[in-house]
Amino acid sequence: MRKIIVLCFALSLICAGCAAFQKKDEPAPPAKGQAYNQTFHGFPDVPVPAEVQIVNERSFVYETPTVKAGVIVFTGNVDPASLENYFKVNMSKNGWRYINSFRYKDTVLNYMKDDRTCNIKISRGAFQTELEVWVGPADRGSITRPAPAANGPK
Repeated sequence: MRKIIVLCFALSLICAGCAAFQKKDEPAPPAKGQAYNQTFHGFPDVPVPAEVQIVNERSFVYETPTVKAGVIVFTGNVDPASLENYFKVNMSKNGWRYINSFRYKDTVLNYMKDDRTCNIKISRGAFQTELEVWVGPADRGSITRPAPAANGPK
């Protein structure tokens, strides 16, 4: 009985040793122009980290010959602060200009590029982080100051 146990133990060590020397497949390098750890969904100039997964049921993209807008929702087990840092670094690399951000329970980052805006909302749930990416046209003509009251203050 003892010989069988020793034989099984020796055989398992040999198998484990052979498996350690097998050649592992290395991941292919990213395509030219695409950096590591990012994907693009719906908008080719809005990078999204590969650690989050798209939620198709809550996402949509509206497209005409002149306008492309929509919201894409993602979830994943990522740290909200690292997700915020990811966008602060990678949005500028894709030509987006940082406008402002709001932070309390959720984080909202606002960017502008040419005649479009991109709003990114990062929310931490109980078990995962939710990411919403909103892209739409920027209507610069509608940003005006409110008219003064006709009667003035009393």
